[in-house]
Amino acid sequence: MKTITATRLRPLNTPVQVQVRATAEGRPVSLHFRGKWRGIAVVREYWRIDDEWWRKPISRDYRDVVLSDGKPLTVYYDRVDGSWYVHV
Repeated sequence: MKTITATRLRPLNTPVQVQVRATAEGRPVSLHFRGKWRGIAVVREYWRIDDEWWRKPISRDYRDVVLSDGKPLTVYYDRVDGSWYVHV
């Protein structure tokens, strides 16, 4: 039997920081992703996570969106560092 040893591990769905244009209420309307601005056609779902305050605070506002070209994405606003991220 052959043994395979992993030399490099990488996390799945690593978040990538992006620029987002949002309404005054915080609803994203477009984002700069993979080199260009893309419109957000639909925000399908919204949820918030506040967790692990005893270790490192996590406070995020997630949105399940569909871009104007039909591509679905999960984006979130990190309430701790004030930045937007996309899971890729």
